[in-house]
Amino acid sequence: MNSLKQKLTIAITSILALSITLSLFALPLANAQRNPGFIIPTYAYINVAPNPVGVGQKVDILIWVDKPRVQATLGNAYRMHRYNLTILDSSNAVVLSQYWEDIIDPTSSQYYAWTPTAVGNYTLLFNFLGFYAGNYPSAAQESNDTYLPSSARTTLIVQEEQLPSPITSYPLPTEYWTRPIFGENTDWWSISSNWLGTGSPGITGFSLATFSGIRRESTGDAVGSQTSHVMWTKELQWGGVVGGTANTRDDLNGNTWFEGSAYNQRFVNPIIIGGRLFYRPPVSFTGSSSGPLTSVDLRTGKVIWINENIGTVSFGLVYDVEDPQQHGVYPAFLVQVSGSTWRLFDAWTGNSVFNATGVPSNTGMGDVAYNKLGPQGEHLRYVISNAGTTSNPNWTLAQWNSTRLFTGMGFSGPSTQGGLSPTPNTASTTTWAWQNTTSYINNSRTVTSVNVTTTTVAVDASVSKGDYSRYDWNVSINDWRAGFGNTNPFMLAAFYNDIIIFRQGSLPGLTLAGFGPNSQAPYSYFAVNLNPSKGPIGSVLWNKTYGPPAGNITVLQGNVNQQSRVFNEAYKETAQFVGYDMDTGERLWTTDPQTDESPLDYYGSPYAPFIATVSSYGNLYTASYGGLLRAYDLRTGAKVWTYGNGGPGNSTSSGVYLAYGHYPMFIAAVGNGVIYTLTTEHTVNTPIYKGALARAINATDGTEIWTLPDYTGTFSTISYAIADGFNVFFNGYDNRLYSVGRGPSATTVSAPDVATPFGTKVAIKGKVTDISAGTTQDELAARFPYGVPAISDESMTDWMGYIYQQRPMPTNVKGVEVVLSVLDSNGNSRVIGTATTDSEGFYSLPWTPEISGEYRLYAAFKGTNGYWPSRSETSFVVDEAPPAPPGQPESPPDMTATYIMYAAIAIIVAIIIVGAVIVLVLRKRP
Repeated sequence: MNSLKQKLTIAITSILALSITLSLFALPLANAQRNPGFIIPTYAYINVAPNPVGVGQKVDILIWVDKPRVQATLGNAYRMHRYNLTILDSSNAVVLSQYWEDIIDPTSSQYYAWTPTAVGNYTLLFNFLGFYAGNYPSAAQESNDTYLPSSARTTLIVQEEQLPSPITSYPLPTEYWTRPIFGENTDWWSISSNWLGTGSPGITGFSLATFSGIRRESTGDAVGSQTSHVMWTKELQWGGVVGGTANTRDDLNGNTWFEGSAYNQRFVNPIIIGGRLFYRPPVSFTGSSSGPLTSVDLRTGKVIWINENIGTVSFGLVYDVEDPQQHGVYPAFLVQVSGSTWRLFDAWTGNSVFNATGVPSNTGMGDVAYNKLGPQGEHLRYVISNAGTTSNPNWTLAQWNSTRLFTGMGFSGPSTQGGLSPTPNTASTTTWAWQNTTSYINNSRTVTSVNVTTTTVAVDASVSKGDYSRYDWNVSINDWRAGFGNTNPFMLAAFYNDIIIFRQGSLPGLTLAGFGPNSQAPYSYFAVNLNPSKGPIGSVLWNKTYGPPAGNITVLQGNVNQQSRVFNEAYKETAQFVGYDMDTGERLWTTDPQTDESPLDYYGSPYAPFIATVSSYGNLYTASYGGLLRAYDLRTGAKVWTYGNGGPGNSTSSGVYLAYGHYPMFIAAVGNGVIYTLTTEHTVNTPIYKGALARAINATDGTEIWTLPDYTGTFSTISYAIADGFNVFFNGYDNRLYSVGRGPSATTVSAPDVATPFGTKVAIKGKVTDISAGTTQDELAARFPYGVPAISDESMTDWMGYIYQQRPMPTNVKGVEVVLSVLDSNGNSRVIGTATTDSEGFYSLPWTPEISGEYRLYAAFKGTNGYWPSRSETSFVVDEAPPAPPGQPESPPDMTATYIMYAAIAIIVAIIIVGAVIVLVLRKRP
């Protein structure tokens, strides 16, 4: 987030742009040096806000002059100089004197924040002291010019009364919400998120065919569901039981439609951006990469667009633009990657935008490029390349930056990455431009015009836009890289402005993902600096060499976690994990062997342990074919908890259904303090065994949050996504997509429509129903013409099985609680009771009103993890109490009169008691 200083400075940039131009044209300037130079008069300005202000509250002060330097831009050093700000109190005593020799902003503005500590009227005086341009960096034509002094002043009123605190955001929602999120609700970022796909760093998926690198880090700010409540389902193909016996072996009666298994997954690499889900449905036997790209609403499943012309999309690109001309996130892109070429599509419409070529690409297990998200959502790639020859190498490390693909608003290139400044574009309209770089810029941290051309063209998606190989910096690493010969070190992970972790040499044991020759040679880890405050970029920070573990163990590369500063290895044969310090390379810990507890974990990582492990929240989480989910402390290696080996609510036991003993369990996603897992394996037999579950487990203590019947084939790549509090995944039991999350509800309430005699009970009743989009699907609308009942969280899994999965209706369903309250004819409000709904969503409460008159009746369902709150109101009337018949005791008086009578009696009694006390006291006087 920009500081207020940046916001104020940048806000005036565009406003002053025209005046700057007019000021420069007003002078008879020439490119040649003027001798003698001009004597330039100036006008000074000062502004302070808020004014007046409360004592102890900050004010923002902005000072500037009307003559910025000739040709001053963000990319040069031509600036104004010698500003002095003085603040005087009511007695003209100086309380602050601040001097600036150099003004950073090219528009001549300078920002200062000040907090007054006493009440009074303050004078703020800005003195521009003037200067001779030749004493400072100057454009040639103005080097003999002199800027004359000027001054300005204003008064600040400081009062005792405090100004209202600013609204930073409106509160988080208490009702069902949808996108777009209104721009004033800035704190809602914490409950909303995107899922950018396997091509985006952090959630990359395993690809068996290419052995592509998988760095299963925490997914950052992803927000998943706290409930198993189903929002909607969508058929991808025929699923579930086929039916009939024709052409089927007797032992396969009840067989199910193909669910995809390992290599033809039905739902691959879902992407969620701004509340929209993007995926490709399958076509016939082929996998999901064969159908048209489809965009649907995350909350409703409604199709927004379908595009037959877009192939497989790798990731979504959400880039936050922060430069002097504009702020905010660009409209999101969907990016299709083919080698070094990116094809970018507008995620809102599916329209093609442009192509980018020359993008550094990862090369699998021998990476020479590593992909990482930068601080504004940009893709950063750290690339090792030889700019020399084999016999005379010149090895370099470069940071490629995806922001350099985009230009417009008169600028080309970013203003905040790599210390670079934007280059003015020759076009006066918003256009796309690119920079064609045919070689690296060696030993330089600044991109300069070496074999560089900049071109502006119309946005034509059918034309490739040339070579987009543009780098923030490129430094020599010949001093350490040249000794490795023709083999690049393996990049474990890279972190912006921090560090790159490398490995040199093969890991011990069976190489090439479990196949190939056995290696028992030592290997090394080393770290390379990316933080200029710690030393030269590209320099080696540490280097550690390790020998193979005893017992001919196969060592597999694991995760790297920046927050805990730990990277991991895994030992295949003993299912152990090893932790190393990211800042020193020291080995920190090795876990105990787990072969006796869940030996089937051996099959969970035949290729790499990052299929089965994720590091987040200070822990390493691992789950695999053994069916147990464990958490290990990343700094100590201590086991924090285990899920799956306990009783109800902590069991993955497969009973008689599987020979495994436990259902295989793999981690699908991590977010908002929850580990989301799936039952899956390489290739499942059909009919699929019963009892497979999608699960949500508390990341802190391992407690079960929710489960839902589900089998998802996800061995080759991810078939799961979380965002905005919803989970989307494929269910192999019925070949449908499921969206799970907190849904909207509806509450009704009714009371008698005719006046009720005084003293009789009123029948209050109503319903609470689930009104999520799935309840309007044809099947549910036919089965539940009066609405789908809302059910408590503890009954949700069984209830969703009944509603969406043709399971028997549960007999022990617990409904939700409704709070009933009234506002009576005297204006008094109160809660009159609570009622719990039944399996039909119905509730009732008999109640006897205390007084006559009109009542307002309110029913409020306060919500659960499964449903957002809802409420309703109605009214009813109670007749006046009838008079008592002759000779009979009078009817009970109206409660209003009773209230008054009791109060009057109490007052009379009090007067009598006080009077008696006074008499006794007087009698005792001497």
